[in-house]
Amino acid sequence: METEFSTTILCKDGQKREFYFTRINSVAIYFHISVVDSSGRLITATLARDENNQWKLHEHELPNWFINAEPELGNEVEHKAGR
Repeated sequence: METEFSTTILCKDGQKREFYFTRINSVAIYFHISVVDSSGRLITATLARDENNQWKLHEHELPNWFINAEPELGNEVEHKAGR
């Protein structure tokens, strides 16, 4: 199981972006995700399982391209970090 990894995703706005994941160990397992936008700003979010056991972003104030990447981010966590 990997605790730090990255993946490149082609986002809905047409930009390829590298998303960096870090597993955070606490009572619940979740992942800190960081990515740089096209303006060079670092954007961070938290990905954790919801009540339906699906990986979901916790932040609501994210760019649409980040929110739209949520299914791919969850799939990457499943693939790299396992359960």
